[in-house]
Amino acid sequence: MRRQERLQFSHDLHDILGSSLVRSIGVISQSKENFDNQQFLSILKLLRDDLREVIDSGSSISGEVPKTPILWGAPVRHRFSQIFNELSIQSVWDFAEVWHSQPSALECLTLLRITEEALTNVIKHSYAQKVIVRLYFSDLKQIILEIEDDGIGFNVDEVNSANVNIGLRSMKIRLEKIHSVMDVQSKRGQTIIRVIQS
Repeated sequence: MRRQERLQFSHDLHDILGSSLVRSIGVISQSKENFDNQQFLSILKLLRDDLREVIDSGSSISGEVPKTPILWGAPVRHRFSQIFNELSIQSVWDFAEVWHSQPSALECLTLLRITEEALTNVIKHSYAQKVIVRLYFSDLKQIILEIEDDGIGFNVDEVNSANVNIGLRSMKIRLEKIHSVMDVQSKRGQTIIRVIQS
């Protein structure tokens, strides 16, 4: 089992961190303008997060899936509720009581990372007063994760086409690895990030 875990770890290094390096090099080389320090810092943070994901994934290969969605969301809820309270942002957390379809440990970890990334973006950019985080199931028992805020919104097409937009692209690439898709809708007063298990 130890050898299998090492092999999995090396595959994850190649797939996750390797693809991030290639993607980052491509973004920099194709940019028509010189990157400033903040943009380079964003790329380095992404690589750091991907390395953290590889390490976490390695430790979760034989890990246990939280018994319920509520337990799955408890750590991120605890951490971000404190931040939101300090910023006077109302937060609502709505998780299904049971798993209607059992996720893998890697799926749980990836959804947690996506939630953290989305909520961090809310804090940094949205000027929201209310945030809603939901995890529920479709009629086909697909896991659906939603993060909604009432902030200033953004132009989704412009953000998707911008070379400096690493966050959303990174989230989509992470989700592809667990066969899930992400839909983003945004306007002033409402932004919804919806993740659907394929």
